[in-house]
Amino acid sequence: MSQTPTLLPPRPSEAPASSSLPGPHPLVFSEVRIENTNRCGYKCFFCPRDQHTRDQGFMPLEDLALVLERVGEHRGRVDLHGFGEPLLDRQLADKIALVRQRWPQSEPCIYSTLGARVKPEEIERMVTNGLRQVEVSFYGFDAETYRQVHAVNGFEMAKRNLETLCRLQQTYPETFQVVVRAFPSHPDVDAPGSPEEVEAFRHWLADLGVETVRERELHNYGNGRSYNAVDTEIPCSVTWGYRRRILQVTWDLHVIPCCFDFNAEVRFGNLRDQSLEEILHGPVYEQFIRDHHENRLEDYPVCLGCERCHLA
Repeated sequence: MSQTPTLLPPRPSEAPASSSLPGPHPLVFSEVRIENTNRCGYKCFFCPRDQHTRDQGFMPLEDLALVLERVGEHRGRVDLHGFGEPLLDRQLADKIALVRQRWPQSEPCIYSTLGARVKPEEIERMVTNGLRQVEVSFYGFDAETYRQVHAVNGFEMAKRNLETLCRLQQTYPETFQVVVRAFPSHPDVDAPGSPEEVEAFRHWLADLGVETVRERELHNYGNGRSYNAVDTEIPCSVTWGYRRRILQVTWDLHVIPCCFDFNAEVRFGNLRDQSLEEILHGPVYEQFIRDHHENRLEDYPVCLGCERCHLA
C-alpha cells in the first residue's frame, strides 16, 4: 500500500497582512467536518473533556440530511466525527451511506480511538457503505501504558477493533485504508512505552498491513490546554486560508470556526434555522473575521489560548 498523502498543505512563505480582510466566503470547501456525536468514554490526559460543558448527543439521520442539503454539492473529504468517539453512534453506517448517496464523489473518513464495542460485521458495513479511511489514536503498547494515556482499560477492545479494521483493509485494498497515529510529540511530555515497545508495536502494525504511522505535535486545543506558546502576530487561517475552506458543524447543527472550539463557544449560526449562505455572510461571522484580523480576541477565549493555524 502506498503512503497516505498529507492532508495539510504546506505553510505559506508569506502570510496575509493583518489588515487585509478577505472577500465574501465562496461557500466552497476542501473538507466538511460533521460531528456525528460529542460523546466519548475516554479521558485522555491531553484532551480537554474535563472542560466540555455543552450538551452531548448524537446527530439524527434527518439532521445529517439537512446539513448535506444546506451545503449543496461537495467533492472531497467528509469527516464524520467531532469532539467525541464516532463508533459510539449506532447509526454511523447509515450516515456513511447517506453521505455517499448525496455526495457520490466524497470521501467519508473518521478519527477514532476504537474505544467502543462494535461488532466486526457492523464495522464492515461502514466500509461497504463507503467509509474510505479510519485514522486511529492508539496510544499505549499494553494495558498499563494504554490506561495511563486514555484513563480507561480499553486496550484489548481497541486492539480487537484495530485487527478487524486491518482485515477489512486487506479485503478492500482499493477503497479503504487504516492509518495509525503515533503519540503526539512534545518536548515536555513523555510518550508512553520504551523505545523497544514502540519498535515492537510498529512491527505488529506492519504485520497487520499498516504502513503509515503519523506523529503530530500536542496542541492546546484552543484554550483547553497550554502546551504551546500562542502566536499573536498572524491571523488564524480560519479567516483567510486552509481552515477557511473547512466547514465545521456540531451534532446539533451549529456552524463553528474549527475543531479546536471543543465547547462550541463561537457559534456563527445554526443550520436548522439558517442557510449556509446566511450564516457565512452574516454579522456574527463577519465580526469574527474583522476581530481576528485586527487582533481583538477578548471575546473569543478559545482563540486567545490557541497557537493558531497559519496554513494557506
